Amino acid sequence: MKRVLVLVFFFPSLLQATTLLEAVNAARRYDAGFSAALEEKKAGNEAFDQGIAGLLPSINLEGGYAKQDQPHVKYAAAVKRHNYSVNLNQPLFDLAKFAAFQRGSAMSDLADAEFIVAQQTLIRDVSDAFFRVVYQREVLEVAVSAIRVYGQQREQARAALRLGEGTRTEVDEAQANYDDAQAKEIAARNDLEIAGTAYTRLTGLIADGIEPVSSQCYRLTQQENMQQALLLAQRNNAEIRKASTQVAQARSNVVSATAAHLPVVNLQASYGGNWSRGEDENVLDNIFGTTSKTKNTLVGVNVSLPLFAGGGQLSASRETLNRLNQAKYALENTRRQVNQQTRTAWLNITNGRALLKARQKAALSANSKVKSTRYGRELGLRTTIDELNAEQKYYDAMQNEAESRYKYLSAGIQLLALQGTLDDPMLQQFSCHPTQISSSDRK
Repeated sequence: MKRVLVLVFFFPSLLQATTLLEAVNAARRYDAGFSAALEEKKAGNEAFDQGIAGLLPSINLEGGYAKQDQPHVKYAAAVKRHNYSVNLNQPLFDLAKFAAFQRGSAMSDLADAEFIVAQQTLIRDVSDAFFRVVYQREVLEVAVSAIRVYGQQREQARAALRLGEGTRTEVDEAQANYDDAQAKEIAARNDLEIAGTAYTRLTGLIADGIEPVSSQCYRLTQQENMQQALLLAQRNNAEIRKASTQVAQARSNVVSATAAHLPVVNLQASYGGNWSRGEDENVLDNIFGTTSKTKNTLVGVNVSLPLFAGGGQLSASRETLNRLNQAKYALENTRRQVNQQTRTAWLNITNGRALLKARQKAALSANSKVKSTRYGRELGLRTTIDELNAEQKYYDAMQNEAESRYKYLSAGIQLLALQGTLDDPMLQQFSCHPTQISSSDRK
């Protein structure tokens, strides 16, 4: 009892099964790569403020103090000078700074798009690890059941051989099936351990806490036709958004390069004061201005016109145009890739649902065949080898059903990610309680 209490204290997750949504939320807190992506997004968003700062006025305060001494003279002895000024500079026409604002806005949008990609990637990776654990667990259960049944049949075949009612061939067949099941169990345990390690790396949770019925409780929404799925992907796909923001950033670079050929107009204003005073003032200090106090105000417009820069600006303009074309082609390539991947995922869901139902029926039929073959053997119409073959086909059918279910779920996750709708409400479609499974879903 003490050992159980210790396990409960240190591993409370053992008391409650982990749903897919809970696993994703755990990964958001635990995964270091996702945390790095979040910090990168925050840093990238600062580019917007930095860009808009160039369009706003800059104000600075300057001040100075100096002491000048001329020994052995009758004036300007130990003169102290003070000055201060407040300066303002406001761009009136500076296309380069406007381009910097556009670039900052595009970089901020790019940071958001990259973070959305990171979110979708995290959810997809956690979902794949989650369902792979469920799948490998089912494969292991099939292998363990097969070992148990084949072990019983092997002992029955040996007993029948000792009594003279069986053949050596039946014993060898049972032994071969038993050995094959053991090999499959070893492979299944290894694959389950690998899947659990991947799941733990992402979430920090133990794979034993995964909800065991989650693979039977999914509700995948399906678009009526492929065209609807494609339109949704083209509108919301995170990779397309990312490529679009890269095009916007390339356009701002073109504007910035163009601005190098245009004049820059700035409004400049300043207000300040100067005063000085000698230590031993006399008439000469007043005559030569050693002692003085002035205030000044300056308002003006500064115009700068570039004339020639060695051809570097022309080269930079050509470079930015080529970069813009590159970004446009990359965007089109991304659209085509998303289009192809969406078609594949949609077909995998459509055909995967039909295949899963067919695999389920095949497993039921294989189970019925095992029962009828066993009954036929008892009547002398079937042999032990026939029963062993039927058992083998039944366990193969169960494993095929589990594999079809895993591929169907993976296709659903893939389509949701491509359409940019892989969020928390969607993840709830993959989780439920056993009481929520309808009778039609159980069949």
